[in-house]
Amino acid sequence: MRTNIAAFPAGFLLLLVAGCAAVPEPASAPAPGAAASRDVPQVVGGRRLTGAEFRQMVFGNTLDRRLPNGSRLLVYIAADGSQRLRLTGVQGQRASDRGTVSIRGDEVCSRWERIAGGRDTCFAYFQLGQSLVAIDVEGEISPTRFELQRGNPEGV
Repeated sequence: MRTNIAAFPAGFLLLLVAGCAAVPEPASAPAPGAAASRDVPQVVGGRRLTGAEFRQMVFGNTLDRRLPNGSRLLVYIAADGSQRLRLTGVQGQRASDRGTVSIRGDEVCSRWERIAGGRDTCFAYFQLGQSLVAIDVEGEISPTRFELQRGNPEGV
């Protein structure tokens, strides 16, 4: 069963999807390709990834988030920075979206076609053991933990 992403409650998607909250414009815009200097919470036991490390580790692979209620979120980030999302609910319902990922300094910014009206949301990514933790640099989304799958084994 396929479901339009709009059928999921907005709060549900905001908590699930790294890259779905609105980001207000910074007071002074950073230079092209650079990120504004922001204080970002740290992940205890984790190591913050640089933008280059994120690109090398994640581009061409899939981020996998399994939720306690049985839902599953998959985000495939292609080598060219395009991304596809598939959310599967507990009763098999599905929602999807497409977008892009851009690296701005050490921030990873996501933009989706439908989620958040196509606005960018930027994250700091941390490696925590075999997992990656995304922290919204604006603090609007709770930290999100993903497992990394090589390639696109689920055909997202």
